[in-house]
Amino acid sequence: MSLADQIHVLTSEHLTLADTGEYIKAPPILVQLRAACTSTIAVGRGSGGGGMVVNSKAVKIENDLKEQALNEHYEMTGTEYRGKLVDLIKSWAEFEGDWATYLEKVTLGWIDDIRAMLESKRPPWRPSIPCPACSQRFYGPEREPCLSVHYWDDDAETIAPPSSWIAKCDGCGAEWNGNNLKWLRAASDTPDKVVARVS
Repeated sequence: MSLADQIHVLTSEHLTLADTGEYIKAPPILVQLRAACTSTIAVGRGSGGGGMVVNSKAVKIENDLKEQALNEHYEMTGTEYRGKLVDLIKSWAEFEGDWATYLEKVTLGWIDDIRAMLESKRPPWRPSIPCPACSQRFYGPEREPCLSVHYWDDDAETIAPPSSWIAKCDGCGAEWNGNNLKWLRAASDTPDKVVARVS
């Protein structure tokens, strides 16, 4: 795709190929990203609260994209941009030569990152139990569970055999494969007859 095509996909309604093989209209990728960041469900009934964040990964992608777009504008023009992100990205269609080639890579990277996040299959299971390596239970400013267990077989669209599961601690970086996950079954206090043996 050219820079103009990528800018169009990011900022305007466009045609995309559906799983059925037909072309359908899709909202701008930036609109899809924004929708992934927030929910229309209020925080509480009558609370007057706005939408709540439901996808910290989408919020991070959006914030990184905005910061990079502003930095790229400053590098190209020497001035700070004050305006809407969509207008800034649309203005990039005017650039030619080396800047256009560079911006093609930047915008394609954004499209790939957003689509990967939007089209990801199943998120990992995040049991709220302490990591056996570092004893942390939560990490980061969002206080998310440290452990993530990748248990889904995307190709078969079903739960994978426990021997192929992979667990990782986002707090300390330790990893375990299915043959070393006996601690997970014990910590989950799951009866043997419900969970397949991992031996």
